[in-house]
Amino acid sequence: MAGPAIVLAFLFSGFASFLAALCYAELGVRYPKSGSAYSYTYMAVGELWAFLVGWNMALEHTIGAAATARAASAYIDSLAGYHIKNGTMSFTGPIEAPMIADYLDFFAVFILFIFVIYLSFGVKMTSYLNNLFTVINIGVIILIIGVGAYFADIKNWTNPETGGFMPYGWSGVFEASASCFYAYIGFEAIAACSEEAKDPKKSIPRATMAAMGIAAIGYIGTATVLTLMVNYKDIQDESGIPEALGSHGAEWAKIAVIVGAVCGTSTGIIGSLFALTRVIYVMADDGLLLNFCSKVNKKTQIPLRAMYVFSFLSFITTLLLDINALVEVISIGTLFAYIVVSASVIILRYKPSDLTEKDVLELTQNDDPLKSNSIPLTDTGGELRDNFEWMKRFIDWSPGKLVTHSVVYYCVTTFLLCGFIRIFSSYLDSWWAIIIVVILLVGFILSFFTISIHKQSISPLCYKVPIVPLVPAMSILVNIILIVNLQPATWVRLFIWIAVGLVLYFFYGIKNSKEEMPPLPSSVRN
Repeated sequence: MAGPAIVLAFLFSGFASFLAALCYAELGVRYPKSGSAYSYTYMAVGELWAFLVGWNMALEHTIGAAATARAASAYIDSLAGYHIKNGTMSFTGPIEAPMIADYLDFFAVFILFIFVIYLSFGVKMTSYLNNLFTVINIGVIILIIGVGAYFADIKNWTNPETGGFMPYGWSGVFEASASCFYAYIGFEAIAACSEEAKDPKKSIPRATMAAMGIAAIGYIGTATVLTLMVNYKDIQDESGIPEALGSHGAEWAKIAVIVGAVCGTSTGIIGSLFALTRVIYVMADDGLLLNFCSKVNKKTQIPLRAMYVFSFLSFITTLLLDINALVEVISIGTLFAYIVVSASVIILRYKPSDLTEKDVLELTQNDDPLKSNSIPLTDTGGELRDNFEWMKRFIDWSPGKLVTHSVVYYCVTTFLLCGFIRIFSSYLDSWWAIIIVVILLVGFILSFFTISIHKQSISPLCYKVPIVPLVPAMSILVNIILIVNLQPATWVRLFIWIAVGLVLYFFYGIKNSKEEMPPLPSSVRN
């Protein structure tokens, strides 16, 4: 989709993920509860939106585990000279069907099965293995960048016969960025296990920022040396980096990279299954999914039933579906969740809190009662700034209500604006297209302005997103730019998945819902 400009695609998707990560970090501090974006959305905007986010997260992590399992299988098969793939195809025959892989990857299912069994033994054992794989993976990434830089040839970026650095233009960059967006979704696992962190108010923001920084450097550095080592048209689909090194005679590096890639995909599988289990558990515990998924094993303290049910769905996906189709479905579900989370940050910032003096003292971790008394307990969050009090003559809603409506309007106008520019890009010089763009642009600016003329909540937190509402609003904008650049078939798959989820929600979830979210965990208060 992008050619060598995949470097820019990773940079742009990394920027979008970084903005979303800032929002996740704040909500993780507010609500250190398993469930990540699902729990945050439930607290901020209610049950239906929370269900949609949680249902899409379930899809994201189910398919994420499948995609990384197929990737691990491909890397190991590359080291084995593709005997596994060839043997399977000779036994079952090739498959020719849309979205379906060209062969049944039983080995990928076996890899996924091994990790499901391992995860059944508990968090501590999983964390030891994950840490080991991570250290190996980072070491191999450094090796790839170093050896790849040695074999780099700038001609692979400048050759006019293949289109140079950006053969498909900016549209190709944005399409690629929307597709490779799934590469950054791992930081959600940090938020998903908030309740299992010793000090979530401090460790969640730090871990999120560190993970995003390291991942971005790794992806951009690797994409740079890969596209400089070989022409982008010669990159192998399933094991591009090992084959690129092998083409330069660096067989030893090829083997090292495959080992590192297997370790890297292993951490991806662990992260996806870990986060998937927590999200399903919380949704089931709230009554929105089948109750048996909320049962926690007394010995391992893991909701094993939830993990086994959705792991079975991941097994089927791993066996049948093509990895390229999997990646785009992951991205659209993730982008949807990021948009809702970013919107939730704005809504919560402009809602008045009902903190008592004791809450202020505990949340600020302040041992000086006199100093805590200097924080006003009457929260003016969601009220109009003094210079705009005159607007109450026309709209005198409860504090925060106008902001909530403005956030919804901002999301809608942004989506319509980006979608219109994307679909009708060749008609933008027409008078009717200019009028439509101007109308949508005015709505986009007006909704943001309306949000910014309100006062924010004084609720003290150990971490807050800087420059609100600008940063979460930018996150919404960037994520929508990416989501409108996904393929139409991906939207169809998303609508099918959402339709299945809504049937489950209206026929089961509403009847069994606990209606009100349980009280905030004690870790927020302590």
